[in-house]
Amino acid sequence: MCRQRFYYAVLPVLAATVSACSMHAASTPAPPCTVRAAAAAIRAAPALTSVAPTLSLGGGVDDVLCHDFTRDGRVDMAVTVFSGGTAGDTVWVVFRDVGGRWRLALKQLHVYKVGVFRVGNDLVDSQPVYLDGDPNCCPTGGFNHRRFHWNGTRFAVIRSWHTSKPGP
Repeated sequence: MCRQRFYYAVLPVLAATVSACSMHAASTPAPPCTVRAAAAAIRAAPALTSVAPTLSLGGGVDDVLCHDFTRDGRVDMAVTVFSGGTAGDTVWVVFRDVGGRWRLALKQLHVYKVGVFRVGNDLVDSQPVYLDGDPNCCPTGGFNHRRFHWNGTRFAVIRSWHTSKPGP
């Protein structure tokens, strides 16, 4: 009989605690997915200290793609960074919303004139291929593409291919 009273006394407290925790998790506001938020996330990420100076030396955030790439019900943020010169976008990164803050999920630091595209829930990057003698303006070797897919723990390349077109 004492056990039954204990359970009846504890169950409402436990239910209220679970409910409050659920409400807190659900009420955590999503961080903004904007150019300004992208620049702040880049500056705050320890793994991107080499990128942060580009944001104030003529370069900056170029494109921001807001989409649930990780399929967890929260918007993720894919960002390209402009070099400030003729190299175009030379970095791209993806941030995940973890507890209302942007956390780095993928970094591609050594790319050149990269374009990043959303294809379904995946990301595709495209880079020009320069042949000997090609001027910086005009690559003649086509484009290399990679498709990145969230596998539950990280972004992984699931396909690579080459075409004559700059997009996927």
